Formats: sequence, structure tokens, C-alpha cells
Amino acid sequence: MGDHFGGSGLVLAAGGKLLLTDICHYSGTFWLDPASGETKLLDGVFWFMNPADDGIYASDQQRGHRLCRIDPRTGAVEPVSQAPCGGLIRQGDWLYYINEEDRKLYRLRMDGREESRIADEAVEAFAMDGDEIYYATGLGIRTCRADGSEREIVSDAAAAGLFLLGEKLVYADKKNRRLLTVFDLRTGSARAYDDLVPGSLCTDGRYLYCSNRMHADTIYRIDLELGSKIRICGDSADHLHVIGGEMYF
Repeated sequence: MGDHFGGSGLVLAAGGKLLLTDICHYSGTFWLDPASGETKLLDGVFWFMNPADDGIYASDQQRGHRLCRIDPRTGAVEPVSQAPCGGLIRQGDWLYYINEEDRKLYRLRMDGREESRIADEAVEAFAMDGDEIYYATGLGIRTCRADGSEREIVSDAAAAGLFLLGEKLVYADKKNRRLLTVFDLRTGSARAYDDLVPGSLCTDGRYLYCSNRMHADTIYRIDLELGSKIRICGDSADHLHVIGGEMYF
């Protein structure tokens, strides 16, 4: 979990509450009510939190990365699968994740049924756009449908982390000093930023935000359309999240 693309799901707003996971001391995940100021410590250390109508799905580090569901009203935790999962993404009624043991990409329904393997190769990271999955392997970036069918090669790039913004794939290029690289899916062209090495990435839908390992993990904002960038915060950050127009790190 060295590259925190997409923020790693350590901060989540759900049901009028704010869930905050402490990974500095691993004391747990806190459930904060902004209206009353009340704080409750949940039973787990949750990464990759994803909201759904019936609860919040996450990987619990306290339970060996097991997939769990958190009740948004009570904070009660229920195991969904014994699989140790990373990079969890919910799409519709399905949960997609990388198994931390064999590094393959899987999916299963939110009730834990119908688990299936999507990719046969070891997967470094993946991103989704509707029914399309993009995933990074040791042999390059691949794409397939949400059920694993229609697999195709996108690029031979060695990507560490993978982030999708519009029709652009963003990753750290392991063949080029792990520089922030933007691959345009329409044209097949790639652009590297010579002075940006991403540690964490997130977006507000318009801009890309990056903690830059080349400059003490300080925070940059990148406009992918213009190709411009600016440092917006001199504090060091490990994990970036944008929620409701505010940044958490």
C-alpha cells in the first residue's frame, strides 16, 4: 500500500457522519458526527471505504484485511468475505478487489456470493469506468469488461498505482523514475511530469491533486487539460481525500 492513488478510502462521508481512519497510530476508525461533535471508535481499522445503500464496505486491517460491512446507523461491523482484499472498489452490486495473497483481481456480490477471478495475472492496481476495468500488471496496462471478458492491451507501461480521470489514465511510471505520467486513452500518447513523483492522488472531478515525493510530499494541483501545475500546500501528506469541497490529508 505504498502508492495511495484514489486516497485509499481512509476518509468517508456517509449518513451525515464522517469516518476517519487513523493510520499513524493504528488506533482505529473514528465515527464523527459533525453536528453534535460526538465521536465513536469503531471496531476495526478500515481502508478502501466504499458507501452503499445497505452499509459501508471496507478492508479491515485489524481483521487481516478481511472484507467487512459497516452499519451506517450503528457502526456495527459484519464480515462479508474471508478474502484479504486491497484496492476495494464498489461498482453497482459488485465489489472488486485485489486479493492480498495471490495479487489477482476478483469480484463478488455485496452479500459475499458469486466470487470470481477477473484477471489471471498478478495485478498492481486497477481503476474502473462503468463496465470497463483498467488494470496494471508486470507486462503492462490491460483492460477488460467488468466480468473479465474482452481483454485487451492498453500500454506496455510499468505502472505503480492507477487512477482514471475522464479519458486519461494516471500512474507512476516505474520505468521512468516513477514520474507522474498521464496516458490519453483517445490518442495513445503519454506525458510525464519531470518534477512530480506521486505518493497519493485524488480528484475533485476537475483537478488532480498529488502529494509530491520529489518535494517532501507537499501537495500539488494539476490541470490535466492545460498541463499546468501549482503547489497549493507546503505541508507533507501521505493520503489525500477530497470530500464536499474540502481536502483531508
